[in-house]
Amino acid sequence: MAKDKDYKRMIHSARWVALRRATLTAQPLCARCREEGFLAPATEVHHIRPVEEAVTMAEKERLMFSPVNLRPLCHACHVKTHTEMGRSGRALNRRRSDAETAHAIEQYFGEE
Repeated sequence: MAKDKDYKRMIHSARWVALRRATLTAQPLCARCREEGFLAPATEVHHIRPVEEAVTMAEKERLMFSPVNLRPLCHACHVKTHTEMGRSGRALNRRRSDAETAHAIEQYFGEE
């Protein structure tokens, strides 16, 4: 899935690397596997509410760096979770574009 430039910048930041490490240290097992009765090491950190849904930079940062928006997963569960969420690139990009347009209209022209 295509990520926007803000997401790419944040995911490579020292702040994210430290938060990711802290999350996996505090919760070393895959949350989804545990719920399904299995034990597997968590190797990835999933954003429960996708950062890409946010329109403003402040919203993106809040979603990106909020510990309560993170879930430790193994790679297989991370892929399954995104598939179940219907996170196809085209549909998500369309929703984000529509949200950005609505935000710009509201910001510059007020409510109509």
